[in-house]
Amino acid sequence: MKTLVYGAGAIGSWLTAELTKANQDVCVLARGENLRNLREHGVTYGEMGGEQLQVPIRCIDPHSTEKNFDIIFVTLKSMQIADAAEDIMSRLSSGGSLVMIQNGLPWWYFSGIDSPWSGRVLQTLDPDGSLTKNIPVESIVGAVIFRPVIKVGPTQYVLPKVPKSWLSIGEVDNQMRPRLLEIEKLVTSTGFGVQVVSDIRKAKWQKLLRNIVWNTLCTIGQSPPGRYEAHPYGAEIVQSIMHESLAITKQLGIELDISPASELLSAKGDFKSSPSMQQDIRAGRPLESAAIIKVVIEMGEILKIPTPTLRMISLFLDVLDQTAQAEGGGIRVVGK
Repeated sequence: MKTLVYGAGAIGSWLTAELTKANQDVCVLARGENLRNLREHGVTYGEMGGEQLQVPIRCIDPHSTEKNFDIIFVTLKSMQIADAAEDIMSRLSSGGSLVMIQNGLPWWYFSGIDSPWSGRVLQTLDPDGSLTKNIPVESIVGAVIFRPVIKVGPTQYVLPKVPKSWLSIGEVDNQMRPRLLEIEKLVTSTGFGVQVVSDIRKAKWQKLLRNIVWNTLCTIGQSPPGRYEAHPYGAEIVQSIMHESLAITKQLGIELDISPASELLSAKGDFKSSPSMQQDIRAGRPLESAAIIKVVIEMGEILKIPTPTLRMISLFLDVLDQTAQAEGGGIRVVGK
């Protein structure tokens, strides 16, 4: 299957290298200096402390006229999709699939299913309606990836050791279609696991409940999760964030096997993890806070569920992000 990875960040570069290594017909769309580096050096990656592989990959630039891709893995940050939407659709073949791999909740959350909020547009994610207009919901396959990838050089990535990693995929309308099995076959050819799920929204929330805690707190405190778990007040802030978030999922009819206690236990002794949002602020990149926390606040407003803790966390993230963007640099703890 002719495959394009649209977005050459950490996940996009790693996925392109894995599919290339599996002899799949794949290329990645990249830009600027990143494009030049990838064309010259390929992608170097491997487990932390383990063997590093260097894989040459095929790249195209935004001016390329190459089209008719059967599958496009969209690995852009959620706030980057609107500007690229028309170009993405122009490259997709008739009947092709967009596998949308983003953190947080998607703009199409209330599309394709029967619910009291069916068809409602989430203003946080699609304020001008351009995503709804330019990307037909029928072309979308929802996706959630559970695979941390950390950028350590221009084209170098490390894969932290985790108990399990996989890609969850599912249809917007929760139906099972043959294309899900085709995507599963494509990705599993790399040796990476895939779960075809009947409720992609639940899978989205399952990861989001971790991101809304650790992505946000680690970014604000510029510290790993273990610092919060070890602090006398750490449990209180984690419980507050999750209490508000779980109240929303419950009213949406989604039951999750996750709790503040389990999250705190998972963070115990973790003084090395650097969540994606923390990596972004250190590199001077805009934060993906709209899809991770602001949309949850909007959901709370829709459902009339108060979210005072999430609002406070969102305030701190916004101020930090605005400062980083205004100063034109990253924010991080600098050693002596």
